Amino acid sequence: MSHYFSEVQDVKSVKKIINYEIKNEKFEFLTDNGVFSKTKVDFGTDVMLRTFLNENKKLGNIQILDIGCGYGVVSVVLKRFFRKTRILSTDVNERALELTKENIQKNNRTDDFEVRKSFVFDNISENFDVILSNPPIRAGKQVIFEIYEKSFFHLNKNGKFYCVIQTKHGAKSTKKKLEELFGNCTTLVIEAGYRIFKCIKSSW
Repeated sequence: MSHYFSEVQDVKSVKKIINYEIKNEKFEFLTDNGVFSKTKVDFGTDVMLRTFLNENKKLGNIQILDIGCGYGVVSVVLKRFFRKTRILSTDVNERALELTKENIQKNNRTDDFEVRKSFVFDNISENFDVILSNPPIRAGKQVIFEIYEKSFFHLNKNGKFYCVIQTKHGAKSTKKKLEELFGNCTTLVIEAGYRIFKCIKSSW
């Protein structure tokens, strides 16, 4: 049985279009079987994006990593609001990566993006100013904590890490782990059982 964090999906492809609006900007996303939250933009991702946009009014020519990008919601939205940013979108799911490419081009009319196959950080060598993650809960705590650990090492000094997690899916243990790694972890928002955490890499 395939999961959305599997490399190759063995479920039949049935593509569909879903609509999404945030901060008065409208988007259309192409989704498919075998990808995370195929029928609508995930609530947790929506909360994380709204929180991030409220916190960051302007972003210049910085490098952002959208790890576990799915069909590209975070990448597409951030590219629309912050056109000078350089965004790397990664996922292990090959079907999701193809959808991400189509969705970035469709919504932003640009070829200025990079989509790369990677399980966690296996195929990522560079560092970033911002990393955003809606971690794959079904992949298990070991994988999720690996994302946290390697995000710390792949952030530039003063880089920021944002993630969303449900209280019932381990928000308490996530906060503890992030505090151990970064020495700080701010709870920005609690909404409908979802928590948005922000950490800053203040030391090397």
